[in-house]
Amino acid sequence: MVAHSEAALTPSVSPGTRYYNGRSAAAHAATLRWSDAFLSIDGIAGELAVWPRARLVVGEPDPDGRVTLSCKGEPGRLTTDAGALPARIAAPCMQRRHYLGWMAVGVAALVLAFALVVGLPSAGAALVPRSAENQLGDMVEALVVGKHRVCRGDEGQRALEQLEARLARAAGIAQPVRLMVIDSKTLNALTLPGARMVIMRGLLDQVGNADQLAGVMAHETGHIARRDPLVALFRSAGIGVISATFGINLGFADLSSLAGRLVGLSYSREMERLADANGVAYLQASGLRSDGLAAFFALADKQGDKQSGRTGAGGALEFLSDHPRTSEREKRNQGSPLGESALTARQWAAVRAMCAKP
Repeated sequence: MVAHSEAALTPSVSPGTRYYNGRSAAAHAATLRWSDAFLSIDGIAGELAVWPRARLVVGEPDPDGRVTLSCKGEPGRLTTDAGALPARIAAPCMQRRHYLGWMAVGVAALVLAFALVVGLPSAGAALVPRSAENQLGDMVEALVVGKHRVCRGDEGQRALEQLEARLARAAGIAQPVRLMVIDSKTLNALTLPGARMVIMRGLLDQVGNADQLAGVMAHETGHIARRDPLVALFRSAGIGVISATFGINLGFADLSSLAGRLVGLSYSREMERLADANGVAYLQASGLRSDGLAAFFALADKQGDKQSGRTGAGGALEFLSDHPRTSEREKRNQGSPLGESALTARQWAAVRAMCAKP
């Protein structure tokens, strides 16, 4: 944090001033203190941020006379009454002769981004920086894990990470995949933004063997390789993703609200078809037997029929409820029994024991 002189700061009190730190949706009541070089933002418990005035970006006032301020290179933003700003700061910080040119560039960028989002979500997702995707992944992970216990077990965790590393290498995923097992009875595995995979205890309990688990993990690896969580979010939230991930203050959304929205999204049938096919290919490229995914679908179908009384109403297992269930999926992804088993008997036992009560 940049040092500054408290004596040089002049307080500006506005009852409606609110500060957002960029890491959550929480609003903090704030008091602004101005000096020639800095803006100090103070909350009830103390200083929230110090922004150099040279890097301030001031938005246009809305009909109620409120403006939004941000600082280049800083994640937060604040809203306040335009009348609370010093006279020299009220106008946008860009020089007037450049204003129209930069505005034109910004509008063109938004039009391009909007066209990509509406017309081709995968291209829009490719524009999102990895840092923003990882931040979104942190928030989604917190929502998904919630109050569930994270299952520990060094040997089991190591076995899963080694298996996933082989699949990720076959998929051409550059960054390490963050993998965790949580103590939830739901039969499911999830892919989150930022190369993250969550496996639930219910899946470990219900799969018939390690090769079926590897088939599910390979499927989820397919979603990671194509950044499907972001693609699905772009398809659903559209321009709001641009606003949040690129820091453009359009009032549509922020990362925390997008995180909550992403938890409830499901993938398209085409995305699932590609994840199935690519998953089988990753298993084969890794030298592993690739018939586990089809075997898992067969097992899940039988268990789903048993739970639903073969009525097809309300009994589908969780994995198939948000991954569209079709009879063709097992047939299309038969794979081959040739290749290594995904885990040794000892590794599989260690994985199954990860969620055992301490």
